Amino acid sequence: MNPMFAGAMGGSGTGSTGASTDARGRLREADQAMSDASAKAGSAQGFAQFLAEDAVMLVEGAYALRGRDAIQAWLTAHPLEQGGTVHWEPVRWDVSADGTLGYSVGHSTVDAAGATAKSLGRYISMWRRQPDGAWRVAVTVRNAAKTPMTPPAGFSASHTLPAAAPRTLAKDAVLAEAKAADSAFSELSTKEGMGQAFITYAAEDAVLLGGPAGLFGREAIAQAYTPFTLDKLDLRWEPVLGDAAASGDLAYTVGRAVSSGKNAEGTPETDYVKYLTVWRRQADGQWRYVTDGGNSNPGPQGP
Repeated sequence: MNPMFAGAMGGSGTGSTGASTDARGRLREADQAMSDASAKAGSAQGFAQFLAEDAVMLVEGAYALRGRDAIQAWLTAHPLEQGGTVHWEPVRWDVSADGTLGYSVGHSTVDAAGATAKSLGRYISMWRRQPDGAWRVAVTVRNAAKTPMTPPAGFSASHTLPAAAPRTLAKDAVLAEAKAADSAFSELSTKEGMGQAFITYAAEDAVLLGGPAGLFGREAIAQAYTPFTLDKLDLRWEPVLGDAAASGDLAYTVGRAVSSGKNAEGTPETDYVKYLTVWRRQADGQWRYVTDGGNSNPGPQGP
């Protein structure tokens, strides 16, 4: 690792539940440092410095980029800065109770030299704390957008709902729970429609990338997703990849989806999608998503 980034990526840290507040702050610092490094050195260098070796990146129109080298090669050909300077800022960031897994959600801006217009984007990044304490990105979704995300007044940047009862499990067992929730989420979508599924499985404080200013909270999600009934859209998906915290409260799934519907002319259409869903176990023991995002796939394979 380039030593100039070592301190910014999180320091030594600690894995105890009592240290989750400190871990949350370190993750926020890492997200900011990744943005600063990308602005200074370009995304192919700065962004890649913060990726886990087995990182996954989801970008529009391509199958998931797998591994740091593949992502760096893609960024060399398709830099996030697009000839300008890229910056981003999270509106929500949080970590697991044991401080080993976390996520950030936010928006990005590219300032092009000599131009008044700004290119905007939105992102979700899943972070994994390494044995040396550094935070590195395990999975990230990067999408274009027309406007920044603007949280409503009083919306917390971090999770504030009652926590699930503490427990310690093998990470594989936790991930299996999250994948089961993801599969049930999809099954509800096929039975009652995408809209009802996204409302039912949303955490009370969930954040989504869609909408003019982002969607903050289950009520906002319900307003936006109620029109997506089964007669208008059939969306089904399956988890393929993922990881979880041994504290049993946070996990993520990465998978592929198929959307079937009709266009404005009534012609049947099928679209392929890849996605990242971040799951938090609620106080009642149920898994609910806290954020979710994806983009198009060129075909049914992948992610």
